[in-house]
Amino acid sequence: MSESTAREVWRAVLGDLQLQLPRPTFETWLKPTEGVAFDGNTFVVEAPNSFAVEWLERRMYHALKKTLQKVSGRDFELELKVKSQGDFYAVEQAPLAPDQAAGATPTAPPLFEMRSFNPKYSFESFVAGPSNRLALSASKAVAESPGQVYNPLYLHSGAGLGKTHLLQAIGKTCASRGMSVLYVTSEQFTNEFISAIRNRTTEDFRRRYRSVQVLLIDDVQFLSGKEQTHEGFFHTFNDLHNSGNQVVISADRPPRELASMEDR
Repeated sequence: MSESTAREVWRAVLGDLQLQLPRPTFETWLKPTEGVAFDGNTFVVEAPNSFAVEWLERRMYHALKKTLQKVSGRDFELELKVKSQGDFYAVEQAPLAPDQAAGATPTAPPLFEMRSFNPKYSFESFVAGPSNRLALSASKAVAESPGQVYNPLYLHSGAGLGKTHLLQAIGKTCASRGMSVLYVTSEQFTNEFISAIRNRTTEDFRRRYRSVQVLLIDDVQFLSGKEQTHEGFFHTFNDLHNSGNQVVISADRPPRELASMEDR
């Protein structure tokens, strides 16, 4: 089977799956994939990065293999691998609990005024490339349906590759629809948490953070090693997540590389 034939077969597979899957799931995880080769009984498919490969293998492998068999008429082994561009920009998500599918109703007044966001940070101005298309697609899906699609959403990449841009684009979109949004850096979160403990205003702190519909925390890696602060963070995270409210986190490394936070 030639490369062009492999691509045509995989496009047919994607066409079939597009009819079966929710649009955000398809566009985030399946649309960027490509059929690239056939070798014996193995059909090779490329995904944008290692996290997409891992997600597809863990959650979609059986459906992909079954649909490939249906379209091609052959019982292929399916091999998923990373495209050669690398994966310096990645996105991860936790599974959505069934009781959170309804999401949150946007009734609270905006907590973050539009002028507080950097006007340059929008989805329209974000420069998409092979390595960050997955992150952009997932971020747009969250902005369209907060608390319903990827919750929590965890974005990670090296410095200067657009994490803050995407966080603020999500926040700006949600705030423009009247949702209560809070965007903070991990340093701001830490300072407010410590101040609340010192001034015995922890209840005010909890209300501020746990009343929002969309919480965006930038550079969460700086919470690593701060035991008391990241305890406060995870209590806040769990309360929001269990209520079906959206949490988006960014860091410069995968969660497993965050010292003292990996088990969480």
